[in-house]
Amino acid sequence: MLPPGHIEFTWATLNLLQRQFGLFEEADYRLAALAAVLPDLIDKPLATFVLTDAEAALLYTHTALLHGGVWLTAAAAGQLERSLPYLLAFSGHLLADRMWRFRQTLLWPLRGRHFHRWKHVGSPQAFVQAYADIIRSKPFLLTFEAIGGLLLAWFILDRELWQRENLAAFVKNGTFGDR
Repeated sequence: MLPPGHIEFTWATLNLLQRQFGLFEEADYRLAALAAVLPDLIDKPLATFVLTDAEAALLYTHTALLHGGVWLTAAAAGQLERSLPYLLAFSGHLLADRMWRFRQTLLWPLRGRHFHRWKHVGSPQAFVQAYADIIRSKPFLLTFEAIGGLLLAWFILDRELWQRENLAAFVKNGTFGDR
């Protein structure tokens, strides 16, 4: 999934949880968006500029080991309840990327030292080409992006973000309650 899709699905889910169940009322949507794309913000530059011979774009932050460690750290610090919406957004990234299809990476290092091999993405040009190739070869992935766009439209309508004052408050506070 592309970064906008991660954010759109995260915001729609968080909005639904708030509206239907009264959960995570204090959650900051800006932090939820950051958490939702954090694995890509870390792994993509690593793949493009540091681990250029890995032939992988899904690296350390797409592993169950790292996600489990983050959850355990939050629990050990007594921050699990407070950080739960962000942890869910962070680990929801693995679901959105369908990581069960990339067990070599998901279960790293249990299945060896290497990550799931995909393509050479060790330069900005190679990275862009690899993603263009995957969009052409798997157009159904664009369906998820289109669904994400619809979810974003629903979110905007539901929270009346077309109104300047609502949008300004959302951008400033990241929430919909009074802060």
